[in-house]
Amino acid sequence: MLEKSILLQRTPDEAFRLFTARISDWWPQSHRPAKDPASVLFLEPNRFLERASDGREIPLGRVLSWEPPHRIALDFFIGTGPTQPTSVEITFTPEADGTRVLVCHQSKPESEALWSLRAPTFEKSWETVLAAFLNR
Repeated sequence: MLEKSILLQRTPDEAFRLFTARISDWWPQSHRPAKDPASVLFLEPNRFLERASDGREIPLGRVLSWEPPHRIALDFFIGTGPTQPTSVEITFTPEADGTRVLVCHQSKPESEALWSLRAPTFEKSWETVLAAFLNR
């Protein structure tokens, strides 16, 4: 299992809304499967996808749990695909100086064989993604 966290100088509600409603504003272009600088990301209670400027929609995950402003759980398709998803849980926990955003990423039975190959990339990717989120 990978765990990455940042401390964001926002309330949990603000952090949750920034992570979800404004995901296109901060998610790095380098980490979007469509490789389209004009793509738009959606992370909502019923979908996690990227829409390219040509109208293509790329599913990025399946939302399993949506608990604003505390938790999101996903079957995560980036790096593996819908038939071999990994598991991602993002929690937003108040701390004295703001909100601790914790990402826990691990294999599922369907993706276990890929996990050891992809885990180093996932680790670097979450560092990049969370740094972009922190700097928003």
